[in-house]
Amino acid sequence: MIIKKKMQLMAVIFFCLSAAAGTAACTGTEEPDAAETNTESIERTENTEHIDTAVGLILTSRDDEENEAVLASMEELAVEKDFRLVVYTPDVSAEEAEEAAKLEQGSFASCDVDPIEYQMLGVNELVAEDVDVIALHPNHSGALESVLGAARGVGIQVCAWARMPSGESFDVYVEGAAEVPAAVQELLEKL
Repeated sequence: MIIKKKMQLMAVIFFCLSAAAGTAACTGTEEPDAAETNTESIERTENTEHIDTAVGLILTSRDDEENEAVLASMEELAVEKDFRLVVYTPDVSAEEAEEAAKLEQGSFASCDVDPIEYQMLGVNELVAEDVDVIALHPNHSGALESVLGAARGVGIQVCAWARMPSGESFDVYVEGAAEVPAAVQELLEKL
């Protein structure tokens, strides 16, 4: 457990340094500020002080139709299985997220595409929150490979749905949001 904590701390430092370097490489574009974007990380269970297990949920946008259903099912699972649920919602529209999904890999800098960058920041925040599992509907199949791979490198398991990430940046992939709770439960059982 101590080794995992040290590795996660090193990963957070690495993420912060790489995010700063990535932002510096983007001329004229500043990293989005969570306070300005209304992107929020919300703990969805009550009395979480005694809970050691945490799951991070990263949604695609603030207005995606699947949000309510996946949130409700994950909140129910969190109460049933006694884990802390941390939700990260990018402050972009579903339309913007779909446009980002269509971008060709290598044709953009992540810092120029908010739906992608917000999810990258979300992964970094969840690593800092010390989650055990991250479940997400990626806004782009290739852009999150490095941050998800780094999260997996420090022992965080990744469940993706609806859009398969590239490479070896996930542990489980399911087609739809309805399958996410069962996939997350399967990953939690491996802890």
